Order: sequence, then C-alpha cells, then structure tokens
Amino acid sequence: MRRGRLFASLAVAGVLLSGCGSGPGEAGSAAIVGDQRIPVAEVQTWFSEVLAKEPELKPQLRQQGQYDELGRTLAGQLVRQELAEQAARENGITVSEQQITDMINQWGGPQATEGKIFTPGNLHEMARTEALVTELGRRYFDGLAVTFDFTQATTRAEAERKAHQMAQGDAAVRELIAADAGAGLPAAAGQHLRAVDSPKLAASTPLFSAEPGTVLAFEPEPNSGQWLVALVRERKAAPVPNPAGGVDDQTLQGVGSFLLGTTADRVGVVLSPRYGVWDPLELRPVPNEDETTGFRIEPQGSSGA
Repeated sequence: MRRGRLFASLAVAGVLLSGCGSGPGEAGSAAIVGDQRIPVAEVQTWFSEVLAKEPELKPQLRQQGQYDELGRTLAGQLVRQELAEQAARENGITVSEQQITDMINQWGGPQATEGKIFTPGNLHEMARTEALVTELGRRYFDGLAVTFDFTQATTRAEAERKAHQMAQGDAAVRELIAADAGAGLPAAAGQHLRAVDSPKLAASTPLFSAEPGTVLAFEPEPNSGQWLVALVRERKAAPVPNPAGGVDDQTLQGVGSFLLGTTADRVGVVLSPRYGVWDPLELRPVPNEDETTGFRIEPQGSSGA
C-alpha cells in the first residue's frame, strides 16, 4: 500500500536536512500544524542523531545528493506525529503502553533502530504515532462509505485538466463523464463504495477521506499510468465503538493514515519551503508541485472535514 512507503523510507533511512529557505510564516519553523509549531531545530536534532548512530550514512547521502530528501522525510514524520496526536484528541482515541510495545516488536524490537531513521530516543514516540493511526483506522473502517462521480486519465496533465473541469460544477461533470463514456473510457456518476467492500482502496488512496465536493486525481497504483479522477458527492464516516474486526492492522494503519487528511484539511498544514511542498493527498513533503501524487481541489468555501 502507498502509506507503506513511509516505512520503506524509514527502513532505508533515505532523507535529510535542507540548508536554505525561509520558514512558513514563523521564523525557525519547519512546519505549522494548526496552532502547533514544529521547530527546524527539532528536525536538525533528529538529523544529527541519525548521523551519529549511522556514521556510514553521511558519505552515502553526500554522494547521492540525498541530504534534502532526508530532511523532508524527518519533517514529514514530525508533521505526521502532530496530526496523529490532534486526530486522537478529536476522536477520543488512546493507546496503551502494551500497544506501543507491540508496535515496536512488530518492527523488530528495541534494536529495530539499526539502519533506520528511528533513534533510541524517539522509537517509543514513533511507535505511539503508528499505534494511534492504526486505532483511528479501526474506529472508522466499518462505517466508511463514499459516493462519487469518476472518469479516468492516462497522464498527469490529462488528470489535472479533467480534475479542474470537474471542479467547475455539475454541468461540467456531466459533460466530461458523457464524453469519456462515449469514447469508451470507464466513467460514471453515483458510484457507491464501502471501505469494508474495498479495503485495499480504502488503505491506499485518499478517496474515503475527502469531504463532499472535493475533486481528487491520483493513480490507484503508483506509476501505472492509470489515473482516477473523482468528484466526491457523499461521504459517511461513522465511528464504530466495537468494530467487528477481520481486517489486518496494516490495512487499518493505511486507512488511518489517509484519515489524518481530514485533520490536516481542518487545521491546516504549512510547510517551510526548505522542505519542498506539502502533498495534500499523500500527506508528506515532496520536492516540488510536479512531484505530488496527484491533485486535490477543495470545494469552494470549505473549512475542512
């Protein structure tokens, strides 16, 4: 699943700190999440700790030109942690020390920091974040459903064009769907999906986390050349106090990861330019606008879901 790429990045220890650029509206800020400021110094400290425990990493990063990329990953993880904490408070979600220990054990135990960007000092905090994200997915998975209109595209440029057309209103949506369906493309209105019927889609795409009126364009399978362009008509996200179960934690973690997007939309995430731009679909920093995983056009007057 896409969100699993985060842990692939962690395993490879693939990114570090950029040395230039200004803060996002407050000097010395790596990012601002709602009213919470994440200092650049926090990213720098983590960066130094990674290099201290992985001394062979520094020449590799220099040779590969990956200092900036590591900075983006670290900054993105700190934003993720703050989003998880805020989402947990909003939803009354808590995790026990045993759940955090279980998460660490899934990663290989306390020694799991070797060769990764975890450090002994933040392993517990990172495990807490992922435990909270998993519980967020568990809380909503059984009650998640979405109704949407959609079409397809084969290139990023085509997907962007169709997304902006869909955002122009119902008449433009009907025209686009009719034209694409007439040309033999998969395109239809009023499609209804439940997360329980499409767990892979719920865990690997932002489709179930966008508020009504949002237009999304993304590749359900990365680098496939097949783009889904969708207008979300209705969304149900009913919390289930006692979920039935039967879904693995990795899927729930993927679902919870995308549900962090509703918190990000509501409170706002402002990223320092030194770390690139914020990808509102994948919820992570990327080098520039052309490297986001797609397009998300919010409904006019939206304040987030």
